Amino acid sequence: MTKKVLMLAAKANMIQQFNHRNIKILQNLGYEVHVATNMVDFGSMSAEENERFKQWMTDNDVIAHQIDFERRMGSLKGNILSIRQLRQIFRENDFAFIHVHSPLGSILGRLVAKQFKVPTIYTAHGFHFFKGGPKSGWLFFYPLEWAFSFITDTLITINGEDYELAKKHMHAKNIVKTNGIGVTVEQAWRVTDEEKLMARRNVRKELDIPENAFVISSVGELSNRKNHKIVLEALKIMCAKQRENIYYIIAGTGNNGKMLNELAASFNFKNHFKLLGYRSDIRDINFASNIVIFPSFQEGLGVSGLETVINGSYLIGSDVRGIKDYILDESFGDTFNPRNAKQLEKLIKNKVNTSNLNSELNKRQLLQFDVKIIDNVMKNIYQNMKSMW
Repeated sequence: MTKKVLMLAAKANMIQQFNHRNIKILQNLGYEVHVATNMVDFGSMSAEENERFKQWMTDNDVIAHQIDFERRMGSLKGNILSIRQLRQIFRENDFAFIHVHSPLGSILGRLVAKQFKVPTIYTAHGFHFFKGGPKSGWLFFYPLEWAFSFITDTLITINGEDYELAKKHMHAKNIVKTNGIGVTVEQAWRVTDEEKLMARRNVRKELDIPENAFVISSVGELSNRKNHKIVLEALKIMCAKQRENIYYIIAGTGNNGKMLNELAASFNFKNHFKLLGYRSDIRDINFASNIVIFPSFQEGLGVSGLETVINGSYLIGSDVRGIKDYILDESFGDTFNPRNAKQLEKLIKNKVNTSNLNSELNKRQLLQFDVKIIDNVMKNIYQNMKSMW
């Protein structure tokens, strides 16, 4: 009889963005893979991407279950409903183990798995408590993560700071570190200079940006956590003459679009500021940019920033866990305090009219983030779960 595994997250974007390869690894190991998530309120991706993800699951024989997880940590009523829906899935399926993601999904998933005596893997995509983080994260999320670590068989962390904290304070039976979810490092290095130049020209032409403009780009949800506002605040500090040839573009969707547009208009930068919405050509946008800025207050291990470095673009990132993990030295980029617009302004001005390619000498360090290495780690984790049946 084929063994079953459940992949669980509160929002479908968490599965879509981070778990395609994990699902295929599980299937190659002979498991029937089920996914439990909210595919109606699906999180930070476009409706079109959500539909493509649902079709991908159908095409790849993944059995999908709609769970009405609410936003953030949910309400008491909503969480009770989600638990009831999960219990029904567990009653109907004998799972060998489950792999949970996201704070809400991991908590409710582990609760139900404990009731049904099903082993659990939990990937922490960045603890909500970290050095320099808000006290609210330590007061609320730390006790939750600590308590639920007692009913976690394998805890996966994706950056160095979280791993060290977990080893000291969490009580999962097995604690593992992976370098994020993996990116195609060697594939990215095969892109030729001619292809990069063509991508640069095409994106700039599409966006009506001059060839000689200095382009700054960011990627990420238009939210307070992603902190795109600080880039506009840094540009606002500059005199009009200094920024007359600078453009700033953001690929992402979210609720802060109106606020960001209003801020750009407040210093006559609106014509040089472009919100691109959801984009699937982030690599080309990197090539079209002189520098990329990743200004988040908080990251697990920010994939967009990592891919920027892999693609050979110069990255200015927040000096926080999950970003500074891959800005390995000054050849890759620089870091700044995500609340210090003046510091960021100085870094931007320093990079105007300078070369942005990473040095060949240091690139080999990035192989630790390659998908092949990450996938081997995940395969071993899944194989080790057999001992818990």
